[in-house]
Amino acid sequence: MFMKANRTAMVTGGSRGIGKAIAAQLASMGYNLLIVAKDASRMKQTAKELAQQYGSKVEFFQCDISKTKEIDSLHDFCMSKGITPNILVNNAGIYHPGSSEGTIEKYDSMMAINSRGVFYLTQKLLPLIKKTKNGRIIIISSTWALDSYNAEGKEDGTVYAISKWALRGWARSLRSELRKYGIGVTIIYPGAVITDEWEGTELPHESFIQPEDIGKIVGTIVSTNDQTVIEEVTVRPLSGEMHE
Repeated sequence: MFMKANRTAMVTGGSRGIGKAIAAQLASMGYNLLIVAKDASRMKQTAKELAQQYGSKVEFFQCDISKTKEIDSLHDFCMSKGITPNILVNNAGIYHPGSSEGTIEKYDSMMAINSRGVFYLTQKLLPLIKKTKNGRIIIISSTWALDSYNAEGKEDGTVYAISKWALRGWARSLRSELRKYGIGVTIIYPGAVITDEWEGTELPHESFIQPEDIGKIVGTIVSTNDQTVIEEVTVRPLSGEMHE
């Protein structure tokens, strides 16, 4: 059985990049982990690394959150293992180029993960989170949810921006819905974060946020007093956004 005496955090997209940095931060704070990702081999390696480094109990589950049946299986896994997450970090997401003139198939693919999947996963896990004391739901969005992007010449980010705008509106509604259960909802809007998706870029190092900084921010969010919630956080490179 999972260690019920300790607090547990579930991190989607937790095998690499921002998700791995968040998982590492929470493990360093004594949280047990459930890492959720599509890449089984990388997920297993990340779980092994974090367990060895921090001594936390680390479970993992392969799941494509664009598929409701796989989310159902994740829920069943939690039930069978006795895993009741105090913290849910909705980090998993994708970026595919897509403008308003793109195909509906590309739109559906992006929304299935970045919006619909996050919604359904949270909905499915809410009965478990409600059982915890002062649970927290953290949603990783993007600074592209804060403006009427894309700027001229950047139209291929339009569909991505739509998916992140959707998270912004939903997070505000969800926060109001869950107050009565003592569950806080936080949405984070990061600018460009340097991950392996940027491998080979010629952009200067200072143009990016480090994943560890997003992890530290999540650590602060879950460290506040129970009656306090950090509702929204915007994080940008000091040098400014790439499109500016």
